[in-house]
Amino acid sequence: ASARAAARHEGVRAVRAAGRRVHDAEQSRRTAGKTLERAEETAERAEEAGREAEGALATAQEQARTELASWTEGYGALLPEGTVERLKVALEQAAEAREEGHTTLPDVFADATTPSVQELRDRLAALRTRRTATEQRRADAEAERARIAAEHDDAPTAARGRTADRATLEDTVPLWRLVDFADGLDETQQAGVEAALEASGLLDALVTAEDTPPAAGDAFLRATVPVEGHTLADLLRPEENAGLPAERITAVLRSVAVSGEPRSGTSHIAPDGRYAAGILVGAYGKPHAEYVGATARARRRAARIADCDTLLAELDAELAELAHERARTEEDIEQYATARAALPATTAITRCLRAVDAAMTTLRARREAADDARNGYDAAQAACSVAERALHRAEAEHTVTAEGADDTESATRAFEQAAGELAARRREHARQAEAASDASGRLTDAAEDEEAAAGTERSARLRHAEEAARLDALHEAVGADAQQVMARVAEAEAGLEAAGATADAARVAQTAAVATLAAAEERRTAAHEARRVAVTEEKETARDLEPYAARELLDILRCPAGLNWPAQEADWAGETLPAAAVAVHEAILAATRDLAPSESSVKQSVTRLTRALEELNTQLAAAGQDYRPAWDSAGGVITVTVADEQGPLPIAAFATKIADHRRDQAELLSDSEQRILEDALLTRLAQQIHDRTVDARDLIRRMNTDMRERRMSSGTTVGVNWLLADDLDDEQRAVCALLDADAARLGPDKLARMREHFATQIKNARARLREAPYRQLLTEVLDYRRWRQFAFQLVRPDGPEERLTRARHSRLSGGEQSVSLHLPLFAAAHAMLNSAHPHAPRLLALDEAFAGVDDTGRGELMSLAAQFDLDLFMTGYDLWAVHTSVPAAAHYDLAHSTADHTVSALLLLWDGEKLHADETGDLTTLLGSPGTRSVHSRPSPEATLVD
Repeated sequence: ASARAAARHEGVRAVRAAGRRVHDAEQSRRTAGKTLERAEETAERAEEAGREAEGALATAQEQARTELASWTEGYGALLPEGTVERLKVALEQAAEAREEGHTTLPDVFADATTPSVQELRDRLAALRTRRTATEQRRADAEAERARIAAEHDDAPTAARGRTADRATLEDTVPLWRLVDFADGLDETQQAGVEAALEASGLLDALVTAEDTPPAAGDAFLRATVPVEGHTLADLLRPEENAGLPAERITAVLRSVAVSGEPRSGTSHIAPDGRYAAGILVGAYGKPHAEYVGATARARRRAARIADCDTLLAELDAELAELAHERARTEEDIEQYATARAALPATTAITRCLRAVDAAMTTLRARREAADDARNGYDAAQAACSVAERALHRAEAEHTVTAEGADDTESATRAFEQAAGELAARRREHARQAEAASDASGRLTDAAEDEEAAAGTERSARLRHAEEAARLDALHEAVGADAQQVMARVAEAEAGLEAAGATADAARVAQTAAVATLAAAEERRTAAHEARRVAVTEEKETARDLEPYAARELLDILRCPAGLNWPAQEADWAGETLPAAAVAVHEAILAATRDLAPSESSVKQSVTRLTRALEELNTQLAAAGQDYRPAWDSAGGVITVTVADEQGPLPIAAFATKIADHRRDQAELLSDSEQRILEDALLTRLAQQIHDRTVDARDLIRRMNTDMRERRMSSGTTVGVNWLLADDLDDEQRAVCALLDADAARLGPDKLARMREHFATQIKNARARLREAPYRQLLTEVLDYRRWRQFAFQLVRPDGPEERLTRARHSRLSGGEQSVSLHLPLFAAAHAMLNSAHPHAPRLLALDEAFAGVDDTGRGELMSLAAQFDLDLFMTGYDLWAVHTSVPAAAHYDLAHSTADHTVSALLLLWDGEKLHADETGDLTTLLGSPGTRSVHSRPSPEATLVD
């Protein structure tokens, strides 16, 4: 029965397991079907999104084409021929670009307009130079006119040999300042007399009060015996207040003859310009007198002032023309900048392109998910069929159907229960029969034991009667002595019991005493530990008082001065509190003794403080001065600090500082004056950035020219440009366009726009770098080098220029890659070193030079270094500059001896054709060395080696 029931159970379990597999397979099939439906719906939505993205891309392209056509109508005249087609091609490529490095509209515009813009900038720099020179000439002319108008008479041109400083001579006056023309001379005679005096050297000769020997570097007039006839005194008369006696001047004039024919050996002056001075005879003429007499000097001064006015008018006209041409040039440059800023943005195309790529990626993922779901559904369908076949096979094998499995199992269990009950009853019957047999045997044994016990009892009773009789006989025989012995024995037994009880009590008392002592020791230890814990907690509690010991808080609490918190850890080493901490605690208790704060008042105070802090933060943020408030309540006290460009300050100190600044600003600047000062500083800043940008463009232009002139062996070269960075937004590009113009042309609107832009940039930088000082923030915001980036062009001999990107650089040969990397370095060094003295070394140090470059590439790089006329100092493991392009090079080959612990150096010289080794020391002569570096001289106390 058990075997048959077990087999039936196994069949039911097999059928049920097959049914569960069928059920699970059906559930999986339904789940896979739902997943397939969702995947197909998602794929359809992804296809729709892809079509929408492609439509948006087409719309963005069409809109960009329209904007480019409109832009071409407005700015096409600025572009060279063929640029519009290149812009259209770049616009079409923008929708097909899938990797970095494609040519953009700003790149095409920059490539096409860079020569024109650079020419305009060169013209602007030349105009600036001409304007500076013209302004200097005008300032000189205006100063000259002012000097002439101030009636500072210019002396005649000093004759040769008169180099002494006349300001140091006393009582000496030149002749032209001492005399005036006599009445009756016409202008022609006056001009002739002055011309003769000037040519003969008498006009600027010195006249002294007395005849003195001539000094070195000057000439004097002596009074000789008056000549006969007409003399110079008839043509000239002494000036009033001339500084010398009139008699002395007249005596000098009478020493020069006027009448007759000038003869050698005499001093003679004629009104027609003839003269004689010793053996020197000559004639000289001039249209007007210029130095003798106030009238002549005034006429000369007026003529010179008129000449200065004419020159000033010409210079003013030239400055106006330069300003007009400069304004026109700046307008042209600004027009190029405006045209570049107005280029159609391809960000919408790029965004749509990215959306198309994302949609295509999503579509592929959705289609793959749908395929996976379809495969899963097919697999679930197949699994369902397999499970159903397994179920039918199990039903056939065990003759049990899935529907009747429960009934079969119930019947099987009822059969097993009935069989089990029958087997249990049979076992109980066998057990009861065995128990009855055992009980009958025990009954027989008990009857036998009862008979034996009765016999034993009778024997015991007989022995007891015999012993009792014997005891009674013994008592009668012993008598009173036995009673006393028994009493003493009883007494001794009682004493022994009492002593045992006393000993037990003593042991109990000892045990209690030991327990009491242990408890007392434990209490003492606990008290000591409690005291230590209490002292520690007291110190920790006292340390928590440290935030209240701040000087600012003590001042608010009106505590007395001189309170200081223990500054060293050693002050807290003892078992008592430091006296300084106790003093602070007592001072705070005394200051707060009358205060009785409640929970509600504390909450109200915290609320008022929070509102005050929020208002402080709002007011400081609205001030726009980069004030950063902060508060901390870690120690139980809310501490407020405000950080500015000099660091954090307590709120009280900050308030005092702000009050002082406000008072100073109120005394110094009004709002309008502050705005004027800010505009002036901003104008100066804009001019500095403009000048440095122009200088940088000039340097990069020279680099570009130098780089394009140096070609590789394949004919390819590299160019460089300095363009606006791609990550700049529209506002940054607009500010860069404003800074491209001269700062003098910036109006109030443009300055306000720049001020707002830089204020926003500084605020954003402060949000990123909260702890950075203000100077560092200004350095980062005003770093104009970050606004632009270098763009390199690959120039091939028989093809158009291409943007040198990482992808194009990786496709170059190894030598071209090395040259394209080193060429900008050499060009930059060449451009910078050109500003040095012509004879200065053009040194460029390269550590591990040209590592990883083959011999062909090294030859190319050496040739470039020679073309740039650079002096290279290089180190390398196997670097040899033995190339025909290198005119000369010195090599030092180092060898290390591990045995001798030394390093030896061998000099090798390359002369452009052959490598010479200094194995015999002859290269010192070839190099022009005097050969005295290692020659010993005679021993002396000071030195033994001549270097």
